[in-house]
Amino acid sequence: MKSAINPNSIQFRLTIGMVLVSILGIGSLTGWINWRMRQLLVESHKDNALMIASRLGQDVDLYGETMPISQAMAMAIDYRKQPDVAIWVTSPQGEILAQSDTLSMGSWQINGFAQALLEQVSGKLGLEVIRLQGRHLVTCSSPLEVNGQVMGELYVVDDITEDQETLSRITRTLAFSSLLAIGVGAIATAFYTRQSLAPIRKMNRLAANVSTDNLASTRLEFDRAPTEVQELAQACNMMISRLSAAWDQQRRFVSDVSHELRTPLTLVHGYLQSTLRRCNNLSSPQREGLEIAAAEADRTIRLLQDLLDLARADGGHLRFQIERQPLEAVVQEVLEMGQYVSDRIHADLEPVEARVDRHRLKQVLINLMDNAMKYSNDNEPIRVGLKKIGDRAYIEVSDHGRGIPLADLTKIFDPFYRVDEDRSRATGGTGLGLSIVKTLVEGMNGTLKVQSKLGEGSVFTVSLPI
Repeated sequence: MKSAINPNSIQFRLTIGMVLVSILGIGSLTGWINWRMRQLLVESHKDNALMIASRLGQDVDLYGETMPISQAMAMAIDYRKQPDVAIWVTSPQGEILAQSDTLSMGSWQINGFAQALLEQVSGKLGLEVIRLQGRHLVTCSSPLEVNGQVMGELYVVDDITEDQETLSRITRTLAFSSLLAIGVGAIATAFYTRQSLAPIRKMNRLAANVSTDNLASTRLEFDRAPTEVQELAQACNMMISRLSAAWDQQRRFVSDVSHELRTPLTLVHGYLQSTLRRCNNLSSPQREGLEIAAAEADRTIRLLQDLLDLARADGGHLRFQIERQPLEAVVQEVLEMGQYVSDRIHADLEPVEARVDRHRLKQVLINLMDNAMKYSNDNEPIRVGLKKIGDRAYIEVSDHGRGIPLADLTKIFDPFYRVDEDRSRATGGTGLGLSIVKTLVEGMNGTLKVQSKLGEGSVFTVSLPI
């Protein structure tokens, strides 16, 4: 699993969705169960209080046939007494005529609870649930009639605190169990979702590794994946096949066109050069026109040659003759060629040998130095360095030109990419030079890097294995 949680991933969304559904479902069920249990608990105690209140008058009538009313009330209360249930009868003047032993128990006398209870319910008729000193009580008050006469007010109080605490413990257990179930469900959902999305992740990795080099051989195979994933893989395979065919067609087209056009353009260029050398009776406009045509023909020939080299490299037909060569001699040879064009090239060379293609390396250095001269001022020096670090040789070509913007550093090696369109046109660039340089360097098992700052210049570094 990735260390960072991605809120936009399908796995995250499905997991959160399942957790929310679980919270809603299990939470609602737990809440309903808790509410229903409390309701049943209170209703059962209310029914018990009403039953005592409704039958106590009948019991007093029964006992009153053989004994005084006060004694009959005491006998009836004693007969109906229950644990945690207090029963008493008060006269119209508020005096207690009879009461159960519950009110005199120690637990009912703590902190004057019994007296507070008498004061709390005195004069209140009806059935209700109250809370007093942290205790939950069901109270039932009604007139007590004996032989059709109202003897006073009957109070029945049921202490349901213990049952409430038991219910609270059950509620906490239910809540903990619900959270545990939701957590386990979330983990199981995340794991199952991850396993289900594994084919899509694999497809993503394979698709990310598709390049022009392996386009023809890349195929997505998911035999055990879900049907939808298999259909997606099949559609991707068809798309890759069409892309591969289109790429091959484009590569063949570029190679064929470059090859076919180079020969006639070379003849045209040769004819123009011959005309310029032999004809002495040309007017100035005619000579200028022929010189422009010859320059453009030469530029087009070089463009076609670059395209042909790139097409051969893409097709794997660019051959390298890699041999152990003294790099100092190769670089010095290119520097001597550059001295005919400019005297501002300075070299700092160390004797190093490496396995390279001598002709391709010269082509690389010519392109890099040509770039440095084109895109820097005529009075600024160009430095070429050669040194050995570890098991690699490093060739650096640096200038003090305008530099390359940071946003363009990763794109300058793309074919036809130009940092400055107008400046490239003015210098005759085709936008293929650096792309070819990178292709040639990588063909010799080397690497090409660039460092640049606007207004300070650029440094191109070729690293080659020794």
